[in-house]
Amino acid sequence: MLTTFVLATALSTVAPADLHVERLHPGTATYLVYFHGAPGTGISKAMLATSTVSREQVDGEDAWVIEQHWENETGIAHTARTVHAVEDLSTLSQLSTWHRPGASITTRVVPAEGQGTIEGELPADRRERMEQGFAAMDDGWWLNWHSDLALLPLLPYERGGTLRVRLFDVGMPAPMDVDYTVIGERTLQGGDGTTRYDCWLVETESGSPGSGNYQRFWIDKERRIVVKEEDVFNGQYRSKVLLGVPAVVEFALPGSATAAP
Repeated sequence: MLTTFVLATALSTVAPADLHVERLHPGTATYLVYFHGAPGTGISKAMLATSTVSREQVDGEDAWVIEQHWENETGIAHTARTVHAVEDLSTLSQLSTWHRPGASITTRVVPAEGQGTIEGELPADRRERMEQGFAAMDDGWWLNWHSDLALLPLLPYERGGTLRVRLFDVGMPAPMDVDYTVIGERTLQGGDGTTRYDCWLVETESGSPGSGNYQRFWIDKERRIVVKEEDVFNGQYRSKVLLGVPAVVEFALPGSATAAP
């Protein structure tokens, strides 16, 4: 439901002090992620992406930790543990593994040192690009694109207009500036008929203006969470939808591993 449109003309660059870090809270959220075409054409590559945000002591320092666990019909597709500084959410370290048929890739990075390692088989050009990115990681402050579902809601969308934020993710050759534009407001009605999500509707061209790729986010103003995301890239459609409760096993089957708390 469209409630109002925001005139999106102004451009402002987001600095660490502009983030609503105080709105980040411990918790667990699961998104249903799937690819699709036009309505009624079916879905594919469905998976559950669960992220847990916690406040921990890491190497004797207070930090935010984001644990990601992505699972599809074949098992675990991706895991990541990212440690963020409390004051500005800069990335202190990240351990990430992607599992694909017949292969797994694990990366470890320490951005402040410009250091990273790669375990697993990769095409030479991709490995070179990743190693180039490791060397560029210590080039100033940037927000971790890999933690976007948890961190993007902290941007100052109340300004309206376009927000330019410096982003980086392992696999990129260097940090880059990406523009997020508040193109309107939406009210989403929860499935229970009573819950309302009054959202900013935010759009980005994923750092590639004119490519035809975009991401759109429905970001709840009060809760500062991503409720829904719709992407188009390389001619594909992908959606991420927040579940009402996290998809974690509370009671394990007899003889299986201990369930999540």
